[in-house]
Amino acid sequence: MYDHILVRYGEMTLKKKNYKDFLNKINQNIYRRCLDFPKLKFFHSNFRFYIELNGEDQEQVIKALNTVVGLNSYSLCKKVAPDYEAIAQAGIEMLQSKTEAASFKVESKRGDKSFPDNSLVISREVAKRVLPQVAHLKVDVHHPDVVLFVDLRHEGTFVFVDTVPGLGGFPGGIAGSGLLMLSGGIDSPVAGFLSLRKGINMDALHFASPPYTSDQALQKVIDLAEQLAKFTDNEKIKLFVCPFTAIQEAIRSYASPDYLVTIMRRQMYRIAEKICQKHQIDVIINGESVGQVASQTLENMVVVNEVTNIPILRPLVTYDKEEIITLAKKIATFEISIRPYEDCCTVFIPKHPVIRPKIDAVKEEEARCHLDQLVNDAVEQTTIIELSTFKKYSVFQSHSPKFEI
Repeated sequence: MYDHILVRYGEMTLKKKNYKDFLNKINQNIYRRCLDFPKLKFFHSNFRFYIELNGEDQEQVIKALNTVVGLNSYSLCKKVAPDYEAIAQAGIEMLQSKTEAASFKVESKRGDKSFPDNSLVISREVAKRVLPQVAHLKVDVHHPDVVLFVDLRHEGTFVFVDTVPGLGGFPGGIAGSGLLMLSGGIDSPVAGFLSLRKGINMDALHFASPPYTSDQALQKVIDLAEQLAKFTDNEKIKLFVCPFTAIQEAIRSYASPDYLVTIMRRQMYRIAEKICQKHQIDVIINGESVGQVASQTLENMVVVNEVTNIPILRPLVTYDKEEIITLAKKIATFEISIRPYEDCCTVFIPKHPVIRPKIDAVKEEEARCHLDQLVNDAVEQTTIIELSTFKKYSVFQSHSPKFEI
């Protein structure tokens, strides 16, 4: 029934002078995702991308498109001759498959002005031919169960009934680079996905605190990063693993317990800044949401921000927990995140962490810990794990490669 997929570009269509850069990037990303389907053929206009299926599994192709950021939507469709009989015949086949529907209407767009009739006439003429052949349906132009779309464009005439929402946003890799602070919880992977959706190239930074955190906890983070890699433009991601035990033990030994989390997060940002500078990464990304936990009050954010001049993106800052969980399930990170392995953020948590810290008091507590050299050591001892969607990485296999920074 269907022989093409019509792909609609997303937010990039609002661009003007640099639109071609966005167009080239999104088309490259689509081509790359479809390499596993050798029979496909492609063509595009300024605002549409078309995939000719040539017998390839349409569901698998759509599954691949579901990982391409920057797409507004796509529709399985049939390309037909620009005449009423051919359009109606394709529409009849599609509507006959909608056995649970009771009503329909025809909606037409005439991008090709060489077609003699306007959109209203086209819809009426097609409906007139279709209706006698779909006995289970009646016409309802106000609240139809299904809409038969007719899209007449210079590149062809396309008929379809369903529209699959895409991920939206900008093409992957078009908007600079970011370093995601990936803890292993529910929030940070979602923040990473939302950043990828805006076209940011992304690597991730994880703080490990053995023996307080386990190899299973690290594997969980690796699995999360591999899942996020599905949404990058090249399906790859670097995971920086930073040893954080010595820093946490120093803070626990010398600082007031109430300030432990605030001081700990300041050191995380110091380390993140140094890694960004060393690897030419533009921004730091995290999963903080205002007020969700004690360390995520505005006062705490201000105190933490004070240690770096690199911009910090907080995509979840106004989200509530249920919204975050819904997104986590959508991108298939939720079940990984809830594995019962603790990360460093749950180590040495005080009973009453300060929620409105003053910068002078924090600096006084921090000075007692003598952290500068420990921070530098942590950066030097950080390792990089190269991850991708093409091969699973296991911390339990000794031959899995790690690379010193």
